[in-house]
Amino acid sequence: MDYDAETLFSVGRRFLHGDCVEKDTDKAKEMLERAADMGHPLARKLLDTINDRKEEEKDNMEEWNKMRSGQMYNWTDPVIDRSLKQSRIACEKFNKSGIDHDDYRQLLENMIPGVPETVTILPPFHCDHGNGLHLGEGVFVNYNGMFLDAADITIGNHTLIGPNCSLYTPQHPIDYRMRRKTIESAFAIKIGKDCWLGGDVTVCPGVTIGDRCVIGAGSVVTHDIPSDTLAAGNPCRVIRKLE
Repeated sequence: MDYDAETLFSVGRRFLHGDCVEKDTDKAKEMLERAADMGHPLARKLLDTINDRKEEEKDNMEEWNKMRSGQMYNWTDPVIDRSLKQSRIACEKFNKSGIDHDDYRQLLENMIPGVPETVTILPPFHCDHGNGLHLGEGVFVNYNGMFLDAADITIGNHTLIGPNCSLYTPQHPIDYRMRRKTIESAFAIKIGKDCWLGGDVTVCPGVTIGDRCVIGAGSVVTHDIPSDTLAAGNPCRVIRKLE
């Protein structure tokens, strides 16, 4: 259906501000660009405002990019703080629901964008941002998982995570004087496919666990674990090779 310039401008502005519709900047730009091409006097001005805002957002991503790349960053940065708040709200809503509720899948996707439909997480569950979690097909996370994803956390297909497991990517400075400041770093965690982490396992920043590993309950994983091994303990050590 063809719309006139005024209608396109009005709809685009609604998408931009989330007025009676879900906020969608890309749809807003599409509508406003069509209105501008048709000569609407305010559409181009509003488009310029959107583009200026995007440039400003890029400039404000410095601390976020540091966080994701293992550099020291300020966790009170407005962009990071906004993401933390959004994640806390999403986690709260998810934890008030449950796997047997009709809204379970939607709330899970709101908490972890792009999560595969075959992933199951039992509430309660907590994460820092949600968008740093990359879960493969068939991943299962039992009750009371805590995945702090300041850096990326990647879990391979069909891996099982037991209850009360914690995956920590943030790392505070060793120097106590630095710890008084609002700075820290974060290092990515990678867990391979077809792994099984028993209950109460803790995985520390920067650790990689290979494919098809079994990590014994109560283990604290401080170093990389090679594929096809059974490992356990505090600190976690390889016990034997798996067939």
